[in-house]
Amino acid sequence: MMASTISHDWREKGNMSYRNFTGSYNTERQRTYLESALRSYYRAYETAESDEDKSSAAKNYGFAAWRLATVLIRLDVQTSLCAFRFREALSYFSKV
Repeated sequence: MMASTISHDWREKGNMSYRNFTGSYNTERQRTYLESALRSYYRAYETAESDEDKSSAAKNYGFAAWRLATVLIRLDVQTSLCAFRFREALSYFSKV
């Protein structure tokens, strides 16, 4: 079994927030969970020491940013913030 890395630990923390997002029907709460997941995935990306860790963190960040953009649309948040999150998602997907 492989030893856990700092990046892996951050991804696991992000995954916990993401799982909470998927189990919530309250849109404001979904936003909070996704923002928390993004912070963890960002830290996972920044602390990654291997290409595999970096790729996994980028994929997770991209999916969470995309989902956050769709939640922001439902909350009727400024279009520029929604567009920023979509661009951010695409940027991280390109790092996978």
